[in-house]
Amino acid sequence: MLHFLSSLFKPSAAEAGAPDKALIDAAIERAIDATDPRLRALGNYRKRLREPVEQAARHIIGLVDSQPPAVEISRRSYGTDPRLRAFFVSAEHLQEVLGGMKTVKDYLQGVTGSLPEAIFGLLSMAWKERTVLGTEQHGEILRRDVKQVAVSFFDHRFGAPAGCEADFRWELKKRGYDYLLEVALKSIISTRGKRRDLKREQHLLNRKLEAMKTGNWGLEGMFAQDGAETTNPVELEQQIESVEMELLDIGSDTESLQRSLDELAEVLGQPAHWLSRRELAMRLNYMGIRVEENAGEASNLLDLLELYSASGERRIVLPGYIPRTELPERPDFFKEAQRYLR
Repeated sequence: MLHFLSSLFKPSAAEAGAPDKALIDAAIERAIDATDPRLRALGNYRKRLREPVEQAARHIIGLVDSQPPAVEISRRSYGTDPRLRAFFVSAEHLQEVLGGMKTVKDYLQGVTGSLPEAIFGLLSMAWKERTVLGTEQHGEILRRDVKQVAVSFFDHRFGAPAGCEADFRWELKKRGYDYLLEVALKSIISTRGKRRDLKREQHLLNRKLEAMKTGNWGLEGMFAQDGAETTNPVELEQQIESVEMELLDIGSDTESLQRSLDELAEVLGQPAHWLSRRELAMRLNYMGIRVEENAGEASNLLDLLELYSASGERRIVLPGYIPRTELPERPDFFKEAQRYLR
């Protein structure tokens, strides 16, 4: 089954940055569950995957553990954090966006008991630059129709929500690892699709991949173009289990399985190629126009982080937390039912 393994990437007594044997064993089995369970028929699958899985685990753990501490994302911090002023048009826009995020609403709905003091998560945005015509002041001379570069941030999302920073980082590690497994499954599907006799297998694996994406096992909520909509997790588990049963029924030749195992090992063996982070620095004025350091006008130097993949996906990311006072009210389903029954 593909549900999250409760022990995967949990803090342990092992040396920082050195995944222990139990974690690697669990990560190997998850790699098989997330791709093709028939790979277990190959007696060498654990030995073949151990080194690449350890490389992937080390990379994901390092990527998450090295990220900066979460910052407050609120109307109050909007006035003091130039990054938030660049990301959102106004403090009201910030609150509106946060209140409308489905991940936040779903998290609030799933909390039992009292709400946490804050929701931790990864704020992410797409961004683009475009050339515009504006004005430029040089001493007493005002120049018009000057070409300028405007930077805009849009498609805000809040991923991997959790009630504390430690749980948020754990959630990110699981999702980062699962993202690599989805990349591997896409590679396996592509190879299967090149042979007519493997078309049925390709179709089944595609169904499995789509179910994983719908369930937001990896980073779909951040990278997907239209934002993956989650459905009932129990139904998704049943869909995936049905696909796996069909795969086991039709079987597969050893050569084809070995090729899939090699593709899985290849993706996990180069994790930085498929998921990495880089620093971006840009100086913007209050209108979001790029300016030079010596331009002589009010501006802020923004030190940003961009998460990117060789597949072409990229997002500006900011670990943060939304204070309870900024959160929308938790849905009261009893009141909703009464309203509809009137």
